[in-house]
Amino acid sequence: MTIRRFVLCLLLLTLALPCSARKIKTVAGTHANFASYKTYQWLAVKTLGKAGIVEDDPAVTPVIKDAVNREMAALGLTEVKENADLQVAAFASTTSVPQLEAVIFPGHMDLDFATPIATMGRYNKEGTLAINLIDTRTKQSAWAGLATDSIDNKPGSGAKKIPGATAALFSKYPTRKK
Repeated sequence: MTIRRFVLCLLLLTLALPCSARKIKTVAGTHANFASYKTYQWLAVKTLGKAGIVEDDPAVTPVIKDAVNREMAALGLTEVKENADLQVAAFASTTSVPQLEAVIFPGHMDLDFATPIATMGRYNKEGTLAINLIDTRTKQSAWAGLATDSIDNKPGSGAKKIPGATAALFSKYPTRKK
């Protein structure tokens, strides 16, 4: 009986984890006229990694652009170099980055030397993809989406999840009336 309950709990846990891993949030601008948008152009893609923020990272930027271009083409939008209806701003954090949580100093000792007795940290193991479509006429966001997903320490782990996260974001894109 106990083994059956254990197996049932494991089964339920394996079903629940994939459902809760990716979080998607989108918002559409109240002024946006999605039927009028026909073209788009790219702004520099920014990526946060272990070295800080990098513009047009050679490993991640092509993955983001390919995924977004595919979704934009499916919406009937065409990429142009200038004078577009929309500008695409994208940001991604795709690596597991160490994060300092606390520095503990002794409370009863003289702090002339300022030597901490302990530091506490963790790895931020959550990748983020943000896409903002900016209306070039109003200079306001027409639509924005944010996807977060868990990643591991393996190189390229975050970049592998970008196409799926992009598709999930654009599944929430407002439909156009024809």
